[in-house]
Amino acid sequence: MEKTEAAKFLGVSTRTLERMVVKGLLSPGRKKGKTRPVVVFDRAALERLKANLGSTQTSGAPALASPGKPKETVAFRLDPHYMKRLEDRSMEEGVSAGDMARTMVVRSLESGDEVAKLRRGLQEMFYILLVSKMEVPEAEAEDMVRQIGEVV
Repeated sequence: MEKTEAAKFLGVSTRTLERMVVKGLLSPGRKKGKTRPVVVFDRAALERLKANLGSTQTSGAPALASPGKPKETVAFRLDPHYMKRLEDRSMEEGVSAGDMARTMVVRSLESGDEVAKLRRGLQEMFYILLVSKMEVPEAEAEDMVRQIGEVV
């Protein structure tokens, strides 16, 4: 399989595929092209790598490379210190820095939703405890729960 075809098969950019080769995750071959040799990859090796990449993802986590074009784009600048950390992390994962940033933003948004749900659940439990076990009047318990929610 040629480089662009292999990258598409793995769901990564050609640059990410090149990084995978540098990290030793894949071994490229060469075949004769029209004017010069062309880089090719063994399909079985690509399938093994794809399966391995899929198994390293945490359950429920978004894929690092999503197919299709995004409907909207968000761009931002990073301090050089954070850009270096992002590049290092993306190299560890074998993906582009852009894919890594996208994944980190999505994970952050999803975990924020989970934390908000957990916080609401704890507030409800605290309210029930105040009213049922400590016999605090409902209005006072609601006020206490609201005040604690504002502090956090």
